Amino acid sequence: MIPFRNEAGNLAALHDQLSVALIRRDFEVIVVDDSDDEETRPLLRELCRRDRRWTVILRPIEEQSGLGTAVVAGIAAARGDAVCVMDGDLQHPPEIVPKLLAKVQEGADLAVASRYMRGGSRAGLAGPSRLWVSRACTWLAHLIFAETRRTSDPLTGFFCCRRRHVAGLELRPMGFKILLELLVCAPRLSVVDVPFVFAARQAGESKASTRQGVLFLNHLLSLFFYVPGSARWLKHTLVTGCGLAVFSALLYTLLRGGLPPIPSWVIAAAATLGCGIAFQQATSFRALARRNELDDSRFHYPFAIVASLGFFTLMALVVLPGRHALLGMAVLAQSFGVLLTAGLDHPRLKPRIQSRLPLPTLDLHGVARRLGAQHAFWVPAWMTFETPHLNGLGKLVTQQLVAAAGRSGQPALVVERQSARPQPRLNIETSSALIIPKLDDRSEIVAVAVLTRRGRHPFRQHDLDQAMAWIGSSHLWVDLEAPLVAVQ
Repeated sequence: MIPFRNEAGNLAALHDQLSVALIRRDFEVIVVDDSDDEETRPLLRELCRRDRRWTVILRPIEEQSGLGTAVVAGIAAARGDAVCVMDGDLQHPPEIVPKLLAKVQEGADLAVASRYMRGGSRAGLAGPSRLWVSRACTWLAHLIFAETRRTSDPLTGFFCCRRRHVAGLELRPMGFKILLELLVCAPRLSVVDVPFVFAARQAGESKASTRQGVLFLNHLLSLFFYVPGSARWLKHTLVTGCGLAVFSALLYTLLRGGLPPIPSWVIAAAATLGCGIAFQQATSFRALARRNELDDSRFHYPFAIVASLGFFTLMALVVLPGRHALLGMAVLAQSFGVLLTAGLDHPRLKPRIQSRLPLPTLDLHGVARRLGAQHAFWVPAWMTFETPHLNGLGKLVTQQLVAAAGRSGQPALVVERQSARPQPRLNIETSSALIIPKLDDRSEIVAVAVLTRRGRHPFRQHDLDQAMAWIGSSHLWVDLEAPLVAVQ
């Protein structure tokens, strides 16, 4: 997959070098072109006419929103088992493509061509200023997002991955850094680096600019705020810092006002807890209570209670026997509780604790019970005839609607009211339904889950997101071998 813009001077050499590098492989080349010169598009059309393995997507001006979105469009059009993304300026050597593909075939989910590992080089960067900017941006990405540390070069535009890992994943990259988006949004992918020498540009002009730098910073902010599971350590630091600030200020005020130490601590600790809960209700911080596991929040609050008991005990031990610097001792006790919470949440310790606790498995009945659905059933994707479970749902869920979800893979939230007129009463019952396709390990649609509810409170977007997360986690399911299951 090659994003293209005004690279007419590199097209012939790129075609020849890719043909040689992939001579013994079955491949396709998808070019997403945003060119605005007079040469590139005619050459691309002629090349696609001569070589049927090449396909070009010519984006109109109104759809040209950057290299990242061009890559997303190209990946959506791909048909192979693996997708390799590279630039069209020959700074990404085509002979590296088979090496990336070999790593994927050996079992890696994502193979990254790295300039910053042993054997790699960034010699093709134009001037020391671009080299410095590249290193600084890489360091910043590694600092904020631990997910990017799986590779030494998270900002490269040269990588290969299994298509099923990106199929259906709605990426929103800004600027050039599509790999950064993928690493943060898919933190469970196994990553392997392959060294390569970033070559000097042979023809055309570089697309790097100050605007791309601004887009990169906006991309970092977007990933921080709109991917709740990202940058956990930084979000934990913000929550902890704000909590300690609230605790210290309130405790100092209460002690100066003459309130005894223990009641002051209880009030300040309760305020700190409320501050933490408020942060966790915000969208950006909602995933702090779990570590990429659907039921991980079951353990977060018990751990928090254990930590609270720990620092309350320490507080009582250092305060009650005699006179001490109460504020310092209280902050020390609170800090001990924070460290205890962090220790219990450590990725090496937490799985050991969870392994000794019972974890639930899910079936459609369990999802329906959690979401408050009255009816839930599977419809196999191959079923084209009317299913009996749809007969009693009227116009809310039709066979055509379920079939459309089975073909497109797009979930749907349906809400049906009896009348278009505004209703004066609040206790009006409303029918609603969730229609969610189920994908297998190859990202193929195998069944469609239908859940319906009738009551004063219809399904909302949050219910759809929860159901998609539960149904999409195959390792928690127990009824996948019998998709035609009705539950009432």
